[in-house]
Amino acid sequence: MWLTDNHSLQKQQLENRREEISGVSLDEEMANMVKYQNSYQAAARMFTTMDEMLDIVINRMGLVGR
Repeated sequence: MWLTDNHSLQKQQLENRREEISGVSLDEEMANMVKYQNSYQAAARMFTTMDEMLDIVINRMGLVGR
């Protein structure tokens, strides 16, 4: 049992050291990914709305005043 605990501790220490050296925080990267995903979804909704508005203007308003 002691060897397993020691191995787990060494593994965790190595992973922590690797993160320190690489300068990458997984929590920060995940937060950024969620932020960018939300931004992408908002932009996609904006384009969908613009497409619907153009469809109304071009196809549904008809010819007025001719």
